[in-house]
Amino acid sequence: MATTAQENLPPPLDSKAELPPLFDGTPRLYISYSCPFAQRAWITRNYKGLQDKIKLVPLNLQDRPAWYKEKVYPANKVPALEHNGKVIGESLDLIKYVDSNFEGPSLLPDDPEKRKFADELFSHIDTFTNDVYTSFKGDPAKQAGPAFDYLEKALDKFDDGPFFLGQFSQVDIAYIPFVERFQIFLSEEFKYDITAGRPKLAAWIEELNKLDAYKSTKADPKQLVEFYRSRFVVQFVEPVPSSEPAISRLRSALNQLVAWVSLESRNAHDHDHDNHGGFNDRVLFDSVYENLPPGLQDEIKLVAFDLQDKPAWYKEKVYPSNKVPSLEHNGKIIGESLDLINYVDSNFEGPSLLPDDPEKRKFAEELFSYSDTFIKDVSTSFKGDTAKEAGPAFDFLEKALDKFDDGPFFLGQFSLVDIAYIPFVDGYQMILSEGFKYDATIGRPKLAAWIEELNKMDVYKQTKYFKDPKQLFEYYRIRFLVPSVEPVLI
Repeated sequence: MATTAQENLPPPLDSKAELPPLFDGTPRLYISYSCPFAQRAWITRNYKGLQDKIKLVPLNLQDRPAWYKEKVYPANKVPALEHNGKVIGESLDLIKYVDSNFEGPSLLPDDPEKRKFADELFSHIDTFTNDVYTSFKGDPAKQAGPAFDYLEKALDKFDDGPFFLGQFSQVDIAYIPFVERFQIFLSEEFKYDITAGRPKLAAWIEELNKLDAYKSTKADPKQLVEFYRSRFVVQFVEPVPSSEPAISRLRSALNQLVAWVSLESRNAHDHDHDNHGGFNDRVLFDSVYENLPPGLQDEIKLVAFDLQDKPAWYKEKVYPSNKVPSLEHNGKIIGESLDLINYVDSNFEGPSLLPDDPEKRKFAEELFSYSDTFIKDVSTSFKGDTAKEAGPAFDFLEKALDKFDDGPFFLGQFSLVDIAYIPFVDGYQMILSEGFKYDATIGRPKLAAWIEELNKMDVYKQTKYFKDPKQLFEYYRIRFLVPSVEPVLI
């Protein structure tokens, strides 16, 4: 193994950083110091003694340079390697590429049996990580145990060393960033020692921690635990707090009308949701529930479930699109959030949420059509100059709120349009203030008054899931600011 001297690590580059000279013959490895996928390529570089051959270029993924996507790697992910006039990505591919194309000790044995076993272990890694992540919402000792048992058994296959293929190899590099994180988090959060009863796994971790090539890449344990807590422990809370009066009343309602929603915004996979992914499941619930006029809480039964562990029968028996929200009514299922708020308003008793005035109805249609653009523009701004890029979107709302003077809402009086926008605007207001120190209401008095009036309404206040701006910002940071690293950042 090549000796690894202490390396002076450069600071991460942010959006203000200048573009380095590209394709000038210097191999560059673009990473994030906290990303396990990037850590794989980083370990490989170090082990092969390539610190002077491959320049490390760390990025601040929360504020990454625009030139990285535009000029370096259109996939906008880390890790990526610039070499011989091209850019190579994907962490497992990079391990193999660096091993094959640069000098230094080989990280794959010649033995055909060991190479075959290496392929099996590479194929298993996604299953391993998914099984452990899933266990965080239940009993990790019971649910993650088989995943670590698999590693224990794999480490027993060859007896010529403590590693998966006997000697240190690409396979060890592929697994250790995740095992490192799992061991720390499971011990700290669940008091679960993954090495107990697994002596091979314990020895493997111990030997890896002797390698300078790996030690210099390790994540900060405290930062790691805090990240995992925010990403997984908060994420898998009970969907419905039993103490919330409005929700308790809805859950106890007994009749034939059913609204299927998720109360847990942070359990989302993009393909599960109508239009906008992660935050949208929270918003969709807001849209459905906010539109229940007084009295409908006892007529439409709320059925909430955890989208991370969604019942199979929902797709099979209820809604083949497998998205939320959906409404079961009169022998049919209605989906799509904007369609639903219109449907509930038209088909149930209670105060109308659209005025009769043709001009106002026409303007409502314009605002509904603009909602996707508004959401996209603000979400996209999180990666750049938020004040500059999101400003026009909020200016549009300010101007829209000035059109009618018979009330503080978009159509004067409270309407479907307010329901369509407020879950996003209120969320954006919190996240922009907390994460970017940007107040969307400054210079926009109509917008400020609109938010203030809506927050006086119990029918809206009772639906707000994220009441803590810091919790909301952490969700947005994961969902929008670091969207293009491979699935888990820390």
